[in-house]
Amino acid sequence: MPKKIFLSYSHAQQEWVRTRLVPVLEAGGAEVLIDYRNFGVGISLPGQMDAVQDKADASLLVISPDYLNSANCRHEMERAVARDPDFLKDPPLTIPLIREKVHGHPHCPDWLINNLPLWLDLSDDRAPAPWERLMQACDADLGVTAPDWLNARDEICRCLKRSQSVNLVVRGKYIKWRELLRHIRQERFTDLGEVDLESGATASRRAFVAEMLKAAGVPRNVPPDPEDLVVLNNAIAQRSQKTRLILKHFDYVTFHPYYDHNLFSALRHLIMESQKLVLLVHSKKSFAELLPPDNPLSSITNLKTVELQAKP
Repeated sequence: MPKKIFLSYSHAQQEWVRTRLVPVLEAGGAEVLIDYRNFGVGISLPGQMDAVQDKADASLLVISPDYLNSANCRHEMERAVARDPDFLKDPPLTIPLIREKVHGHPHCPDWLINNLPLWLDLSDDRAPAPWERLMQACDADLGVTAPDWLNARDEICRCLKRSQSVNLVVRGKYIKWRELLRHIRQERFTDLGEVDLESGATASRRAFVAEMLKAAGVPRNVPPDPEDLVVLNNAIAQRSQKTRLILKHFDYVTFHPYYDHNLFSALRHLIMESQKLVLLVHSKKSFAELLPPDNPLSSITNLKTVELQAKP
């Protein structure tokens, strides 16, 4: 079962917690218990804090001057430490994470000053080592370093925002790329449809076109080829907004004999000429490795390649 992590933090750190810390922990497999999801309206705040914290396997303290200035945060910190005052449990019950330096702060606890537990320094979250220690303490794993996962997420989102197609190349096993795509869909681009080329539902060209239109939110009765591509073009081109789609397991294009030159030409036209289609393509190999030079998709000039490489 996923390890339950109670996240104690100051709302001054809310953006970092919600956009970087929580996505990494959840993609790695931890279950995060946090105020904006687990606290209800109309119920005593201190009572909820205690009840939710008591459900957790460990408390993760995001420590900063604002954190120590907060009576509620100090309350959560004291309750966390009280479960194991000498920090002897393995795995730990309390995980101190320093987001901003606090030595010299009047409320800085003695155990932190004396370095009683090993604490994590994430004041600069670009370094992979403290992230790795955090993930181990939370029994979570991304298969890649947390900075690489976050950088890939941010680069993909920048591309999608400017309507640039992306090829996410995942090299290695056990990389949490599905969780990355799910996070982007749920938190950043809720209009992003998804088509899986590994599914039998996309085995033929006509079926693939039907799945694309369904994922785009414009389902149609798709006729046999060549009229299927007419329906695809018209349905996408006539939309008022651009259509964004994820194509998972794009490596399967090499195994689908019905995916022909005409299909790829139609997709290229929607991407490059009419500029009505934006693709986020997941694959184990890059476009250049999968498609021959004369394939129409090989000539997409604004395609951005983002790679995730498994940890050694």
